[in-house]
Amino acid sequence: GMGGGMGGPGFRVYTSGFGGPGFAFHGGGMPRQRRGGGGGGAQQQAPEEQQSNGGVVQMLQLLPLLVLFLLSFFNSGDGTGNSGYFSLTPKHPHVNQLHTKLVTVKDIPYYVDDRFLRTYNRDRYQLAQVERMVETSYHKYLVQECNNQATYKKRLEKDAREKTGVTVEERNRLLRRAEEFELSRCTEMESLFPPGWQNDARRKASF
Repeated sequence: GMGGGMGGPGFRVYTSGFGGPGFAFHGGGMPRQRRGGGGGGAQQQAPEEQQSNGGVVQMLQLLPLLVLFLLSFFNSGDGTGNSGYFSLTPKHPHVNQLHTKLVTVKDIPYYVDDRFLRTYNRDRYQLAQVERMVETSYHKYLVQECNNQATYKKRLEKDAREKTGVTVEERNRLLRRAEEFELSRCTEMESLFPPGWQNDARRKASF
């Protein structure tokens, strides 16, 4: 049966739950990089020349991203071309622990591979986009775990009330067990993600 005290990502002081999320986030490409307008030339240039120069500037700006995309494609472990940016649990190749620092909810632990440390971790804008994915993924994980715990608590209460062939003392013991079961993930979710946190996150999303 499901119960508390079975781990999780080990975030903050809340440790009971139903186990870690056990998944790596996979994106279909790179986080979108902000770039400036494309190379408008002097006013006396012909429109064709302006467009040509703008295209060259944009290609030069995109070149590092194209190189990283190709590296991610050929080094992808699942053979689909998707690059796994992070995992909420340590799982090869995501073995390097980082903590969110550029988003609303700070200190969420997540794990990245060596390539991430050499690329996204050195770019504040790219890192912030990945951290927003970490923040959203952890919130979804807590919502799911909170629902799981609430369902389990209700089942304990139902079983305690409806179980037959037990003494009064045994039924009271089962009811106390149900009552004392802690909804730790719900507590953590309410603490870290209060109402309106997504609006705060959007206001802080400009870099």
